[in-house]
Amino acid sequence: MHMFSPCISILLQPTRREFACSLSSLLTLSTSDGKTATPTTTPLVLDGRDYANIDDVDPRNNEYNPRHGTKLQLRSVASNAHSNHGLLGPMAKYPDPILRQTASPVTKFDDPDLDFVVDLLLGGMKTNSTTALQYGIDARIVILRGPASPLPFGKPLVLINPNVLSRSSEDKMVSWIEYCGDIPVAVDQEGTAKPLEVELLRDEVVEVAAQDIRGLPIRKALGGEAARAFQHELDHLDGLLIIDHSGLDELPKSIAREEAPHHAARQRRAFERRVYQGNGPLYW
Repeated sequence: MHMFSPCISILLQPTRREFACSLSSLLTLSTSDGKTATPTTTPLVLDGRDYANIDDVDPRNNEYNPRHGTKLQLRSVASNAHSNHGLLGPMAKYPDPILRQTASPVTKFDDPDLDFVVDLLLGGMKTNSTTALQYGIDARIVILRGPASPLPFGKPLVLINPNVLSRSSEDKMVSWIEYCGDIPVAVDQEGTAKPLEVELLRDEVVEVAAQDIRGLPIRKALGGEAARAFQHELDHLDGLLIIDHSGLDELPKSIAREEAPHHAARQRRAFERRVYQGNGPLYW
């Protein structure tokens, strides 16, 4: 059985910046071992109902109800290192308010607490990319590994305080289908758990500046799965989710109701394609 990569991603052909394109064509699904699989086109249903029209689902069946997300407490790096019994703790589940926080920069390096937290993330992450914020840790830390890492043999890459220095041109944006571990799953007609998938556009290449665990500068040009995964995780650090890239009418009714008051503002931020412009320290 394959473990799917972080936020499952399906690569489509580049399209114009619109979200009305068809999903009926054959897509390629990235898996953690580099192989491919063909996604099902079976409608997502819960208890025989179309997932796109679902309202609330009984949480006793481990299915989605937006009133039953986590409510993690936001902790500093030091606080997490000295509490929680040395464990990473649970990942936030939508609509946990922590998922809408903007993570704070890391300002203390050569720090045993930072080393400990990064080790926790590396040991506890079950996907190929993650952030500290998703586990309630207030720190701008992204980790890429496996197919999401640009390093040889998929060696983990720790990016602290990452910024985008440049992006490939907008006409080269690549269309993906993504899901996220923070967003609930549904069950299809065959009883298989399926993620809430969102079609969105990511920049083909991003040049990234960040720091390593010692505070030393890192610069990387990321493409392919590494670029996609990094942009997904950078969204998390800024309180954005894949659902912000979607139209409300494309989301399950329960999520659309939850998102409606703030969706327009969040979608504007998701589409901004920001780059570093000297409006803060590049390296802390």
